[in-house]
Amino acid sequence: MKVVLVVDDEEALLDVFSSVLSELGHTVLSAHAGDEALGLAQAHQPDLIISDHMMPGMTGVEFLRSVRGDERLADTPFILVSAAQPQGAHEANAYLPKPVSLETFERAVQEGLRASSRKRDSQREGAPLTQAPENGLNLARAEMLSWVSHEIKTPLSSARLNLEMMIRHLGSGANEAQRRRGAVALQQLDRMATLVSSVLEASQLADGCIKLQREPCELKSFLQGVVGYWRDTRPDFEFVLKLPSEAVIAVADAERVRQILNNLVSNAVKYGGASARVEITLERSPGRALIAVTDLGKGMDASELPRIFDRFHRAEGSTGQGHGLGLYIASALAQLHGGTLQVRSQRGEGSTFTLSLPLSH
Repeated sequence: MKVVLVVDDEEALLDVFSSVLSELGHTVLSAHAGDEALGLAQAHQPDLIISDHMMPGMTGVEFLRSVRGDERLADTPFILVSAAQPQGAHEANAYLPKPVSLETFERAVQEGLRASSRKRDSQREGAPLTQAPENGLNLARAEMLSWVSHEIKTPLSSARLNLEMMIRHLGSGANEAQRRRGAVALQQLDRMATLVSSVLEASQLADGCIKLQREPCELKSFLQGVVGYWRDTRPDFEFVLKLPSEAVIAVADAERVRQILNNLVSNAVKYGGASARVEITLERSPGRALIAVTDLGKGMDASELPRIFDRFHRAEGSTGQGHGLGLYIASALAQLHGGTLQVRSQRGEGSTFTLSLPLSH
């Protein structure tokens, strides 16, 4: 049995985290603020600390640094939970964005409890992708957006975790309709969380607050990983990957490129029609790597193409899913890389989106 300290100023989320940990067989200490939590940590020296970031008084990152500054607690595994990734998140052993799923939370707890002091430094994540802007007005705007994100995602996280626990504990007498309603509710909560994240990210891009972590990326193996994920996720679709014989190395933030491609492939699946086939092609051109994602669906009229990357634009005939920010974010991230995102489409003949990235010299 392990001792886990949980810190969150929201009673509902503190309660559900504590319930999950208790069901896993651990002793739970709980606190509503960083200063209270620091006293508990010093008195009981827990095996793991899980803390929210945005709390009154001491923030989660400030609490983390206080823990690291105490030689008795310095090696205690620390999981930071937040609606938006704050500066300093990389100092924790793990960062969980809200809303967090039950499976993700339980896995992070298990990994945290296995972490040893010798491995802590190697387990840290890379530097955060977002950094606070220096302009005072932009900083106030960024802080406001983070607060709004926190205030929305915290109850979403609590609702999601409680719903997942309810579905898990449904007895054998539960009928299929009850389980289906639970699954639908989870999907709607995830849609709300995605919308909040997209609005926040779109605003950060517009304000120039996102910084890339660029390094050489071998695109052939990278794309094999992306396509492998989609083949596992959507076995009802055929994903065809066409690669050149030679290596193609771009200078890129791999996770941001993955974000772009996942958006493009998701749209290809959504609008691919009866063909259920998506093609991903990698080619070299002078100084550039070109990644094309093609579907054989209904396509778009020429009049719609100039607006396709605009914020909140949604394709004609869309079924109500989506929020009109995905392609805007993908295009903005491509431009941050010094690249482009272009579209070629014709009504009735499908669409091709082509991402251009600079090659490594």
